[in-house]
Amino acid sequence: MLKGAIARRYAGAMFELARKQNTLDRTLEDVQEIGRLFSIRKLAYLLREPKVPAKRKEIALRQALESKVLPTSLNLALLIVQRELVDAMPNIAAELEQLVLDYRNQAIAEVTTAKPMDDELSALVRKALEQRTGKSVIMRTRVDPIILGGVVARVGDQVIDGSIRFRLHALQQRLLNDAASSSQDFFSEEELVTR
Repeated sequence: MLKGAIARRYAGAMFELARKQNTLDRTLEDVQEIGRLFSIRKLAYLLREPKVPAKRKEIALRQALESKVLPTSLNLALLIVQRELVDAMPNIAAELEQLVLDYRNQAIAEVTTAKPMDDELSALVRKALEQRTGKSVIMRTRVDPIILGGVVARVGDQVIDGSIRFRLHALQQRLLNDAASSSQDFFSEEELVTR
């Protein structure tokens, strides 16, 4: 809970700064890259290690990032290390991405199909998701034959499962529930026949 609040606070500050400087896209890319770097276990361990002098950490970060990221993004990385919040950096990147998406009225949809979609089906799925969410949808697709057919889409916390696997499972559950709640005794007819 605390990490989430910290991540939102830093992401909010970076968002406002980037918006004022008109560098939203670049700042988001930078922060996501720093988040990926800080997710590397060996690097994260080094940056958290109290025995490594703060100046050495700063020099290493400057050498690794200075020519690749905006000065504001580098300052964020340095501040995160200085305040011993290395583990929060991936969450900060995720929170910043969500702020940018909300600002642009966009949503990311993780779309899974049993086979690769052609352009026509992709456009149809995007349009349906945009109508359902009221946002412009950025689709990230993947193929998973286990769903058998149809489409499974995740937009934020919402899952829209139109897969054949889900439909078969729902049908199975309905049949099992109907059989369990049925007042008919299947054995009574058999007993009548044998008598």
